[in-house]
Amino acid sequence: MAKATTASATVAEKDAEKVQAVENTTTEEKAVKTANTQSETVKLIYIGPNLPKAMLPCNKIFEGTDKEIEEELSFILEKFPLVRKMLVPISELADKKDKVKTTGNVYNKYYSDLKAAALAYAEQEV
Repeated sequence: MAKATTASATVAEKDAEKVQAVENTTTEEKAVKTANTQSETVKLIYIGPNLPKAMLPCNKIFEGTDKEIEEELSFILEKFPLVRKMLVPISELADKKDKVKTTGNVYNKYYSDLKAAALAYAEQEV
């Protein structure tokens, strides 16, 4: 009977090791998930029309986390919410600029709407 008890103890030890390994892996995975959710620095470029009073010129580049960029543009975003849609990653600049020029594309629509809003704002301020 002693042999069976030893075998049971060995199985129990192995099970305990597996549980510990799973717990460690879970902790490590949680650390990785947390690291991945932290804000990353991005480079965005504004591809919309120039806004009145030199608020925001076309092709202005922003670098920082999404939150930092949004805070920097908070005043402009209150007046022109479509500006957010016209901020694109620099890696996608050529593609998005082509889409702005293509009639019927959503970026062309955003550009036109933003330009109309900018003109209305400029006239209102005069």
